[in-house]
Amino acid sequence: MTTIKTLFLMLCISTIFVACGDDEKALDEGINITLRNTLQDPGSTEGTYPALFGLADDAFDEVSTLSYSSVEFATALAQEGTPFGDISGLYAIDFNESSIKFTLIPDENTPFWPMQFGVFPEGKFDRYYFTLSEAHNIKGSSSSDENVRLRIDSDNVIVVELGAGYDFNPGKTFTINLES
Repeated sequence: MTTIKTLFLMLCISTIFVACGDDEKALDEGINITLRNTLQDPGSTEGTYPALFGLADDAFDEVSTLSYSSVEFATALAQEGTPFGDISGLYAIDFNESSIKFTLIPDENTPFWPMQFGVFPEGKFDRYYFTLSEAHNIKGSSSSDENVRLRIDSDNVIVVELGAGYDFNPGKTFTINLES
């Protein structure tokens, strides 16, 4: 009988350890995130968004703090005073502990962006580099759009890459689900 009680106690303890196991999130609230955008046209090398205007690569870097209750980059890529005038934001980029959601902001009446609308050809990439102030716990990912993927460059850098076939048109949204 003592053996049965001991086995039962060990089973209960094991169950508690499994139930209270590793609950790490892919991303922790409160970390700082720096965003840098790059573009690559077919047959060209990758270049930063500010380089299009003759500016330093870090000129348009954006920084936000991860909050599970608000959008971190509500108007990503918005810039005032460029040679093309003021440019409104391109995406609302919302992080939480297990996903990143992109929502395209401009419509066909928004200045600047409509001339970019269309389906990406082979060899075209739009990349969003996110540098995190602390190491992430991302082990893998899936995307709601087959033409978008997450690349893990290091413990602190992840890249959302939009590639050939991406439908860059008004109303576009996609979500990257993070696996920890």
